[in-house]
Amino acid sequence: MIPTNKPGKKSLFQKRTTEETWSPLAYGYLSLVMAGRVAKYTGQYITRKTPKEQPFMIGAAVAMLFPLSETISIRQYRLFMSTCLKMIDLRAGLGSEAKKAKWATHVQGQGWQGYWIPFQDQVNPIAAVKKGKEEVNIPKTTAVGSGCDVVLLAVHGGGFIDGNALMFLDYFRKLMKSVQQTQDVKIGILSVEYGLAPENPFPGALNEITAAYQDLVKQYGVDSKRIIVFGDSAGGNLCLSASLKLRDAHQDLGSPAGHVLICPWVRSPEPLHSSLYDLVNAAGCEMFIEAYTQNKPEILASPYTSPFNSPALAGLPPMLVFMGGVEILRPSIEEFVERARTEGGVDVKTVVAPGRSHNYFLLNDISTAKDREESWVAIGEFVGAAHQRRLASLQD
Repeated sequence: MIPTNKPGKKSLFQKRTTEETWSPLAYGYLSLVMAGRVAKYTGQYITRKTPKEQPFMIGAAVAMLFPLSETISIRQYRLFMSTCLKMIDLRAGLGSEAKKAKWATHVQGQGWQGYWIPFQDQVNPIAAVKKGKEEVNIPKTTAVGSGCDVVLLAVHGGGFIDGNALMFLDYFRKLMKSVQQTQDVKIGILSVEYGLAPENPFPGALNEITAAYQDLVKQYGVDSKRIIVFGDSAGGNLCLSASLKLRDAHQDLGSPAGHVLICPWVRSPEPLHSSLYDLVNAAGCEMFIEAYTQNKPEILASPYTSPFNSPALAGLPPMLVFMGGVEILRPSIEEFVERARTEGGVDVKTVVAPGRSHNYFLLNDISTAKDREESWVAIGEFVGAAHQRRLASLQD
């Protein structure tokens, strides 16, 4: 979707960065909008007009969160989401930096920084060391890329304007355990802490992801066939853009073994239409795009901001693509998948979750335990297949 603004008229992005309001009245208005949407959803649920596969509590949570990117500024949005993520961390037992440090270590390279989440054996854990009355974990000191079979290069979402490298740490550690149990494959995760727009517009984040991949291969000696890029929403866009960049300009680094894309923002030129049943809305998407591209025509037309702009998709690695059944990005994702298959000859497997919103299984409040377990299994099978292909290539 390409923003179109009339001359002399402020865009939504400009309004969100210059006219933000922090008054109690503004927050009261937001609360009323959120309550109104929940009431509307409740009415439709009672009259059986909502998607039958969408449980009430999930649909109500989606309806409540929907107005955030439609009614508040970028700074307010970041503040609200930061608070939500802190609550999620607390529920997962990751509420302090010390607890996160038991799983992740800050790392940086030339032009990028992030967190290395080394493989930890949660199936056969090493006995904890007793220190007085306090139980402490044995420090994890493995170097980036070592101690595992596969490295996930993770790129978080957040509409290019929000999010952080450890926002899905709880999901990552459970995925790590599931893949070990089901596939006997050890995964380590390098999650990139890229700069956010509008302070860091295109191609800032793309350059950081590409630099992290280069260091994985060159500095840390990780075979590209051991690397799977993993991204959600805007992070999925950055994963695809980085792979196209690697294919076009860095062939010496090798192509990654695969993509795991969760509701990727592939940026179809078709207009988006908001839905009561999806977390994402058209107005928010317009703001995100303009923050990242600064609404510059040459950037909007670049294949590295929208895969749809690429003249060819051949040469991309196999993909596992997740979609929420009722998310407004689904048509554009399906269009991209079809083009990748037919025009590019790319091996693409898709998972569509009926009645689910954008990024559904990464957020506990808008998914079920079954949704999350099914995602771990699907990703495990994809990672396991990539690992087996690499082992077979080493025997040839």
